[in-house]
Amino acid sequence: MKIKSNLRFLRGILFTTLAFSIYVFLIVPFVHGITTPDRIVLTPSEYAERADVSPDNLTGTDTETEKYITVKLLGFIPIKKVLVDILPFDKILVGGMPVGILGQIDGVLVTSDSPDGVLKKGDVIKTVNGLAIQNCTDFTNAVSDQTKVDITLERNGTKLKRSLNPQQDIKLRDTTNGVGILTMINPENNQFSALGHQMTDFETSSAVDLSGGEIRSVKTYGIIKTQGKQTGILQSSIQQNTPTQGSITQGTNFGITGCLTPDSTILTASTTTMPVATRYNVHPGKATLRTSLDGTTVEEFDCEILKTRYQNRRHDKSMVIRITDPRLLSTTGGIVHGMSGSPIIQDGHLVGALTHALTHDPAKGYAIYIDFIEY
Repeated sequence: MKIKSNLRFLRGILFTTLAFSIYVFLIVPFVHGITTPDRIVLTPSEYAERADVSPDNLTGTDTETEKYITVKLLGFIPIKKVLVDILPFDKILVGGMPVGILGQIDGVLVTSDSPDGVLKKGDVIKTVNGLAIQNCTDFTNAVSDQTKVDITLERNGTKLKRSLNPQQDIKLRDTTNGVGILTMINPENNQFSALGHQMTDFETSSAVDLSGGEIRSVKTYGIIKTQGKQTGILQSSIQQNTPTQGSITQGTNFGITGCLTPDSTILTASTTTMPVATRYNVHPGKATLRTSLDGTTVEEFDCEILKTRYQNRRHDKSMVIRITDPRLLSTTGGIVHGMSGSPIIQDGHLVGALTHALTHDPAKGYAIYIDFIEY
């Protein structure tokens, strides 16, 4: 009996040693080899399900402004804690309707080359002698009676410093306008997101940030189909004499945000509520594009998500989509100007918005993940 007891004891020691060795030499290196982001985005309900503690309690590394979850292998082996950005909504009102954008440029836009060649068409002047420039009046006041000023400007996304003689003929503008598709509305506060990419000025073809402005109704009066490498256009005009539909808060690389007025016709026409899905849930496969071809009726058209990109940082080219709906292809020839911001829906969730067309294949385009969009 003593021999059997010793054998059982030895087997127990051997089993424990083997298990510990597997953990140390196989599982631990595997877990440490897994690439996990330091920061992720979750909806409020997703965070509530995965939080280490009740979202109402702050313990450990959680603070009033920072929330964490523990990423676990196979659901039980802790890998590491990651910081969580929580979206302000689980469900939203889905857009798809066109809006007219009357934007206040963040800075002043140069609309033609300066005589001395220091300024180029499309430059955006940000400061003069260290003072922030928000509009043309700011610029005029800052250069008054000056024969030389130091400026900072943005040119094709690059910040530059230059010395400038402001007494020469300099053509500037501090507003811009255009048309895009409203992507979504937060029903809790009427905040909207639109466009999905940076605003492009119509005259200079330069990308500009916005510091304010307003949106108005749009009238669509025709469609120029895509022909070859020439991207088509939804021909629309902003209804300047109609009531303001909302104010613009900002416009960045990832779209335009603002707040609709309580009596906005856009708000009253938005009746489709849908849950959102963050980038981790998007996958190649069937989807739908929600947009309007006549400026009034919002429809859903078949499309396919061809490729999703793993991105830790915001980018307006998160996934590649292809239009598969025969009627949309027949009407527009593919993705056209004026469709930017059109919501992308997959598995009953809003997952992103259309941002760009591919010139070599008009049926294909890029879209941005919903959690990258400005909101």
